[in-house]
Amino acid sequence: MLKHCQAWSAHWAAGCALSAVMGLVAAPASAQTLSVAGVRDSSLPQNLYDTGTIFTPGYYDQVQVKNGSGVAEAATSNGSARAQSDYGVNRVEAASFAPVDDALLRQTSIGGPFADAFSVWADRFVVQGATGIGTLSVSAAVSGRFGTQPGGFGFYNLMLVDSGDAAADANTVAAILRDESGPNTLSAVSVLSLAQEVPAPGFGTDAEPLAPGAAFGRVLGGQITFTYGRPFYLISVLGASANDFGSLSAFNSAHFGITGPSGAVIVSDAGVSYAAAVPEPATALMALVACLGLAGWRSRKSA
Repeated sequence: MLKHCQAWSAHWAAGCALSAVMGLVAAPASAQTLSVAGVRDSSLPQNLYDTGTIFTPGYYDQVQVKNGSGVAEAATSNGSARAQSDYGVNRVEAASFAPVDDALLRQTSIGGPFADAFSVWADRFVVQGATGIGTLSVSAAVSGRFGTQPGGFGFYNLMLVDSGDAAADANTVAAILRDESGPNTLSAVSVLSLAQEVPAPGFGTDAEPLAPGAAFGRVLGGQITFTYGRPFYLISVLGASANDFGSLSAFNSAHFGITGPSGAVIVSDAGVSYAAAVPEPATALMALVACLGLAGWRSRKSA
């Protein structure tokens, strides 16, 4: 599924493919969670990065995959990773304790030893209370902090699956959770996304570059058009990756929110009452100004 989130890094995408290899995610399910933590103590051969055959058993030296709300943890002398997933909340943490052992791979910001953590939840929603078309507001408050050394990478993605074909949508979600690509996954649309990295000096990145020690994340906000009474899926993914002494701690993030029109009732298969959507910072500021306008002004953050 991580291939469908972002394409900025070659090695962070492999973790959730292990769920398919290990048989932990198979049949379509309307609501589920998945957490993966893995550490590798050396670089992979360059051809594995190039050909995509990194999605095989043995990719990590230590790996743990958890369904439900349990914490997935992996650690060696060269790195550590943790991930935990609840409906509406993703948590990840990854740290590297060793330099990259391959100079050529290091130039592309990949190479090992490395640590990866991925947190995923998927849920099916239906909005009741009226007929026709409506708009939902969604948000993700993504937060964390990079370590004081380069080599940390983090991303968030919220995907929507809503083709109008219930069986096809269920199969799409299952395929994404198995990290497959192809026609079964084309209906997934990214609604909210973020990728940030602390690259080594002199090395470029396709993600948003940040300085060592910088804060990770920000409030992401967007809208979803829905049809009353028609189910749709949301898939929330938070990932952290670290090599070359880098690290990212985002174990109190990301927090999802959703808000419907007045009178609408949002029902999820997980049976969760999700928090209200949080406006993006600029929107929140304007709302604050509006609320305080009559009373006077009082005092009011990148894969």
